[in-house]
Amino acid sequence: MKLIITATDFSEVAQNAAHYACQLAIAQNARVAIIHSFLFPVIFSDAPMPSNLIDDVENDSEGQMRTTVSQLQQAYPTLDIQGSVIDGDIISALEKYAQEYQEPWLVVLGNSMAAEHASSIDSIVISAFRLMKYPVLAIPPGTAFKPVKKICLAFDNKHDGNTTALTQLKDLTLALGAELDVLNLQVDVFNRDNMTDIDGEAIDILEPANPHFHIIYDVSNIESVIEEFVEKNNVDWLVMIPRKHSFFEGLFHKSHSTALAHNSRIPLVALHETSLATQVHEER
Repeated sequence: MKLIITATDFSEVAQNAAHYACQLAIAQNARVAIIHSFLFPVIFSDAPMPSNLIDDVENDSEGQMRTTVSQLQQAYPTLDIQGSVIDGDIISALEKYAQEYQEPWLVVLGNSMAAEHASSIDSIVISAFRLMKYPVLAIPPGTAFKPVKKICLAFDNKHDGNTTALTQLKDLTLALGAELDVLNLQVDVFNRDNMTDIDGEAIDILEPANPHFHIIYDVSNIESVIEEFVEKNNVDWLVMIPRKHSFFEGLFHKSHSTALAHNSRIPLVALHETSLATQVHEER
């Protein structure tokens, strides 16, 4: 059975993402694991940390998790929902759970950066996009689940290094029964000497999903063109591949990725090559 993992800090944004994950799991006949990570408070002293303080932090997290799981089980009584509290940062906690139990079909996170008053520059979402080897789905605040009818991949038109990600995209599209648009952006002006062909091996990988390819020329602002395409074509999920040495690498620099995360009004998906996620993880 497929596994969907969702992380929570018990905030409203995270709870909404958990509901989204549960409804998606029902549609995909999957089960759900809810993960909360906690860090022990840092005390600048030679004295050891009081054991009761450690217990209080963990017990409070466990109590909130029981409440969250209970509420979700009441809302979705047919769904297999499990909760786990793991010490450490959230990215490590998600990886630890996946390694110990089962690799997820999808990791679902609340996109707090898209909240109206978000002020954080660094985001768990952006870290997960760059560091995790599993598909990551970021849900904007207040986004309700609905059947995914159209997916758009912002594509750098390179097969090299994208095999795993393109295969994951093909599988996601088929599992969801969605239509797939592949959007390639070119900085050059279109002319008869600049007629772009979509990479043949990428076409072969995606062929079972029957994708529609779109090439847009003379692009000066990546984010605005993507946002316009998404709105005009009623896209439900926007997919990107954070990879080095590509035209789209800039999307995952802090300023660009922050802008996309802040401005997105639809779920964002990041797909990766395992080798890339591992390499970036080692650079942390």
